[in-house]
Amino acid sequence: MMKVITVNQACRILAEHGHKVTPTHLGAGLQQGVYPFGVAIKMTHWVYEIYDVLLMKWIAEREEP
Repeated sequence: MMKVITVNQACRILAEHGHKVTPTHLGAGLQQGVYPFGVAIKMTHWVYEIYDVLLMKWIAEREEP
């Protein structure tokens, strides 16, 4: 089962791996479909679902060996 994490949690995890992004940056990327590890849903406000397994896979694919 994939765990859903918040934008702030995702930003902290990304920062730990050297990817510096702000919550605004990450949210905009999710809205535009740039990041494959989550979705943005437009309701009365934007709602984000970021999947921890997909985020970690995305990070691993970009880390240097």
